[in-house]
Amino acid sequence: MIGFIGRPAQAQNRAGDVPEVVLEAYSTGFYRPALIVRNKGIFELPQERRPIARRFSARLYYALKWSGYVEIVEDLPEDSTTLRGTPPMELVTSFGNTQPRMTAMVWLGEPGETEAFYEGDIGIEEGNADDAAEAAAEELLYRLTGMLPPFRSRIVCSQALENDVKELVLLSFDGAKRWPLTKDGSINLSPGWSPDGRKIVFCSFRGGRDADLYIADLDARRIRPLLQRQGTDAAPAWSPDGKQILFAGSSGAGTDLYLVNPDGANLRNLTRSPSIDTSPSWAPTSRDIVFMSDRSGNPQIYRIDVDGANLLRLTYDGTYNAEPAWSPAGDRIVYVRREANGFQLRMMTPAGDADIPLTNEPGDHLAPAWTPDGMKISYTYNGTLWVMNADGTDPRELAARGNLADWSPISNPD
Repeated sequence: MIGFIGRPAQAQNRAGDVPEVVLEAYSTGFYRPALIVRNKGIFELPQERRPIARRFSARLYYALKWSGYVEIVEDLPEDSTTLRGTPPMELVTSFGNTQPRMTAMVWLGEPGETEAFYEGDIGIEEGNADDAAEAAAEELLYRLTGMLPPFRSRIVCSQALENDVKELVLLSFDGAKRWPLTKDGSINLSPGWSPDGRKIVFCSFRGGRDADLYIADLDARRIRPLLQRQGTDAAPAWSPDGKQILFAGSSGAGTDLYLVNPDGANLRNLTRSPSIDTSPSWAPTSRDIVFMSDRSGNPQIYRIDVDGANLLRLTYDGTYNAEPAWSPAGDRIVYVRREANGFQLRMMTPAGDADIPLTNEPGDHLAPAWTPDGMKISYTYNGTLWVMNADGTDPRELAARGNLADWSPISNPD
């Protein structure tokens, strides 16, 4: 990612980089600071550089709006107290005709003031306007909210191709860019990132009739087997501390949860039941797990310690609850419930209470996954990847088809 040169203003908190305005991100119905976005100086550039400035401006606006961190308003309302008591901020972008690259300069402060809350500049050219705009948006959002948006996160998902082939692909945060990960003409499913963002565990039928577990090493550009044994091993999930991989294994009528080290050693049972236990998800502490089980007679969500103790049933309403996903902050669990109008997404606390619906459109909403900042949830709807705010607002379609998506940690700048 392109570096952004910033100049902190006196209005910033003296304790460091954390600003005085902090977004309450991990509560339902969080507020978004109001932001007015303006551009100037485009028509003062040479004709050949104006398209670059317009592209930068458009991508900056897109990234700010996509993040969900701010509420972009067109202008200062007459009664600014309607913005939940928080004064709006103004973002002004201007452009300098420097050589060899032009410069975008951003100014963030209160409308009508001359002293900036934050200001910075970045060099842009025709080939990197989008990347430069995302870098600028990331820095501005961090200065304004104290959080990092997932612009440098990548999505891994399974895409259906012809002849029942399913390959894994990597996508940019908005689905606009695509990189193939597997090309074996097999069925590859359930990818999950390692906590350092360098490896991906997944299940595949590439080895024969049964699904086995594999690890894709992105640095080494190779795929190695993790477990190859009789029966089907699926739905792997890497622990947040990186020490264990959890998965669902079946060699008969039942399916149990297992743990294994990332090198394939120390395989052991977590559950032992004649039922089907699957779709596990880790708490961010690596100490607790939620999963789906039909041990009560139909699929419900359960919670268990990593040592197999303290089993707790979380869902009682509905006859089919599945695909739980623990939030990065550990305070919420999103899952899927079958309703009369299709599978819908719901949210609950780790204790199983405060259960609320997130979606209600007809059709199946499947495979929910959290963005690494915990601000959004992605899911599959009608074969396409969608994303919405964590409170269920502002659903939008990503520019990609896919299923079983997982988001990487936010990578370090290049």
